[in-house]
Amino acid sequence: MTDINRSKNKQAIAKPIHSDTFTFPVRVYYEDTDAGGVVYHSNYISFFERARTEWLRHLGYELDVLSEEQHVIFVVKALNCDYLRPALFNDELFVSAEILKLGNTSITFEQKILREVKDADDRDGSEEKTSEKRYETLAIGNVTVVSVDTIKFKPKRVPKNILERIQNVI
Repeated sequence: MTDINRSKNKQAIAKPIHSDTFTFPVRVYYEDTDAGGVVYHSNYISFFERARTEWLRHLGYELDVLSEEQHVIFVVKALNCDYLRPALFNDELFVSAEILKLGNTSITFEQKILREVKDADDRDGSEEKTSEKRYETLAIGNVTVVSVDTIKFKPKRVPKNILERIQNVI
């Protein structure tokens, strides 16, 4: 989990507590929900994507720069998601990205979508305790991304500089 600090402009900034887990805050907007105010299932996947993108940015890499300068993009090869509890309109969520496996051309993440438990009566045993706050797990996913050459569109080794940076933080 992370400490969530507020900057002067009130935007949330995520900082990892554990070097192998990164967490990014996401607010649920009306556009993310169905008619019942529940987050539509495919939007959880978008939240996972945002967290992985911000994780890479946190490591010092921008996707567009990697594409232009190193001719590499990361594409999703495999994904599964278990939906445990619904996320609702206006919820503040925390989306984690933790590396499970680091290969030559691929990275497998475990990702979770968490929500702070505000009322003790709402807990069902699926919550995680971090500091004094409690978080319930709404969804858990495993995502494997593959490093792909932007010219040949074939798998390519994860660039050495990225691989070394990742190995230093896990």
